[in-house]
Amino acid sequence: MLTAVWTILIFCTIIFIHELGHFIAAKSVGVTVHEFSIGMGPKLFSRTKGETAYSVRLLPLGGFVRLEGEDDDSESDGALCNKKPWQKFVVLFAGGFMNFVLGFLVFIFLAANTYLTSNIIGAVTDGFSMQEQGFAEGDKIVAMEANGKSHRISSYNDIMLFNLTNPGADADITVVRNGGKITKHVSLKADESGRKIYGFSPKILPNTPLNVIKAAYDNSVYMTKMVGISLWWLITGKVPVTEVSGPVGIVSEINTAVSETGGFEGLLRALSLAGLISINLGVMNLLPLPALDGGRIVFVIAEKILGHRVSPGKEGLVHFIGFAILMAFMLFITFSDIRKLFG
Repeated sequence: MLTAVWTILIFCTIIFIHELGHFIAAKSVGVTVHEFSIGMGPKLFSRTKGETAYSVRLLPLGGFVRLEGEDDDSESDGALCNKKPWQKFVVLFAGGFMNFVLGFLVFIFLAANTYLTSNIIGAVTDGFSMQEQGFAEGDKIVAMEANGKSHRISSYNDIMLFNLTNPGADADITVVRNGGKITKHVSLKADESGRKIYGFSPKILPNTPLNVIKAAYDNSVYMTKMVGISLWWLITGKVPVTEVSGPVGIVSEINTAVSETGGFEGLLRALSLAGLISINLGVMNLLPLPALDGGRIVFVIAEKILGHRVSPGKEGLVHFIGFAILMAFMLFITFSDIRKLFG
């Protein structure tokens, strides 16, 4: 029961914030909003104020803002199709942008209630390469290089990202000490559990307002990069499609966070998952694919370049085909999630 409540709360909040972004942007540029709905399917509740009907529908796994002239031609001055390209862009971009804002706010709360790691060395481990190469407490890691590619380091998240994209690789690590830079080659070595490490732990920073905001920003950037890397791995075949999680897989993760951990720690894990889902939705929705906001933005850019709007019929057909493919993909992912649960 608790898992169901958390799942509905997380999904509804993320969807509400996304649609709120479209709603506020549409109102700000004079687009008529006919309906603001949370949920899909039959209406459970509806109230009209001004030109807009605010409704709650039966299925809590979706939502929409119905705009005048969004898909069809309209003579109304309040129609989206009659607005300037930059105004259309603002309306379409606002939903995904608000998901990034929500993720950032969630990470602020998390940063205020957890340990804040940094790219400053807090301690080096005896017998490991970091100690052997002379690195010491207080050194600030600013760059790591492996496989001929250098990575700028400005947070502990950057170090984790480096390890993720360079698994099992030794590295040339650059630190700042007393205003000067030192670069040394560091080798991985297995610890008692068999995990290969460089042999250092990060310095923990105090939860000051400035540190909390910086940590929230770093986490937002890290999650965004993670989504991008995951997409690239999926496209290149490094990660199979069956590893992608849909609604069923997400519910399973929420259940793990809430039921197995419990208490305040369970809340933090659930919120961390919510922040990741929100940013993931923001990135995915802005991809230049038909039926998504990013796909619609492509047509707005084309309109700006061509000097006239692309035929609504042709655009509608492209989005319809894209939507059908998206639904087929979601069904495949859902089936895959169910197989994982019972396989």
